[in-house]
Amino acid sequence: MQTIRLEESQDVLVQTAAVVAAQRQFAQRLRQRTVADPLTGLPVRSLLIDRLELALAAAGPTTGRLAVLSCDLGGIAVLEDAHGSAVADAARAEAAGRLVGAVRQGDVVARTSAQTFVLLCPGIQTAEDAQGIALRVAAAFDAPLRPRPGVEHHVRLSVGVALSGRASTPESLVAAANEAMTAIQDDRQGSGRHG
Repeated sequence: MQTIRLEESQDVLVQTAAVVAAQRQFAQRLRQRTVADPLTGLPVRSLLIDRLELALAAAGPTTGRLAVLSCDLGGIAVLEDAHGSAVADAARAEAAGRLVGAVRQGDVVARTSAQTFVLLCPGIQTAEDAQGIALRVAAAFDAPLRPRPGVEHHVRLSVGVALSGRASTPESLVAAANEAMTAIQDDRQGSGRHG
């Protein structure tokens, strides 16, 4: 049996405490990455990025490309100003349900901001396949949202689409889809259409 000097013992305790602290920080970061959005139950951006990384690794000539769709719920701020945050949140939750109902099994719907959702759609063979999903998503908002009895709200949905390529990263795909969505919004404003 060895005798440990007090100073060495203190060093061991300090090192052990540092390891425990690092493990707790790692566990907290992991929980934050895998926590669902509390309003909709959908994955948050960090989990979407993780899933995009996995899907990009699996994409290939036989499995198809990835489509990323960025969807903005235009007009939610107006609803919130008129009826309050509880009604706007109910509208966001209803919109999330419509998005989930519009995509294919195996597609991922994530909420990335107050009024933006990003869809990950693997197994896309052509740009027309991705456009078909975008049209289906848009059609899900033909009817107004009904976040509360007596309140109806038509969403001005903007959907930007990006397709994966050889050099795609999760961040580049989301950025490209967001840019396409912004271009649609700009075109809509430039043409004078508000719906």
